[in-house]
Amino acid sequence: MTLRTIESEFSEELLKQVKDEFPLDLTLDGPIMSQLHPKIIWSKLQFQHNPQQEAPQISIPGWHTAYFANLQDAQAAYPEIKLVFEGKLWMFAKFLQDQHQLAIIDFPPLGTVVLSKNELPLSNSPGLHQHLLPHWIAYALSPELWGAQGKWTRFHSRLHQILKDHNLLNGEDTVGYYPLIDKARSLERYGFQGTNFEKSYLLVLPWTFSLAALEKLEEIIRQEF
Repeated sequence: MTLRTIESEFSEELLKQVKDEFPLDLTLDGPIMSQLHPKIIWSKLQFQHNPQQEAPQISIPGWHTAYFANLQDAQAAYPEIKLVFEGKLWMFAKFLQDQHQLAIIDFPPLGTVVLSKNELPLSNSPGLHQHLLPHWIAYALSPELWGAQGKWTRFHSRLHQILKDHNLLNGEDTVGYYPLIDKARSLERYGFQGTNFEKSYLLVLPWTFSLAALEKLEEIIRQEF
């Protein structure tokens, strides 16, 4: 299979993802991502056309990793690890904030990552996940997201401030997790689908929440509240 064929399929996959974001599923049980990162799409296509190629070796400063096709395989390989969670943005942010040293993190549909501050025993689990997860976890831990000018650093600062200014918060918020007062349920009319949770209207952001969505939410808050 030629590189031109892969490039053509890559363009097609990217175009499939270009769609109107709304309504946005920001529910507690919503997907952790609504689109795939371009590097993930590219790696997936390369593997499909050349499954014998070596998996990428991506070094992540300060972290050691092991990759598995699913949560069950990861837990079977590392039964001693007690911190296990789905890789939703807010849960991952809390993991970083609390400075945990070790966890099993499930990132459906990509696979499962064992993330540790200490070196991990060698573990062989071949498959597509070995080609996708290194790119994903390198991105998920990158300064591009968490640095002083990173996406989630800036997004959370803006969201927290506007929600606070308009007295919409109902409890403590964190990156990607926003419990709002009851009247904020009206946001659903504008395509921001949240969860009715413990007398709050809860918005949980996916990793793919965009700047355009943030700006639209800010605009609606200013107009409605």
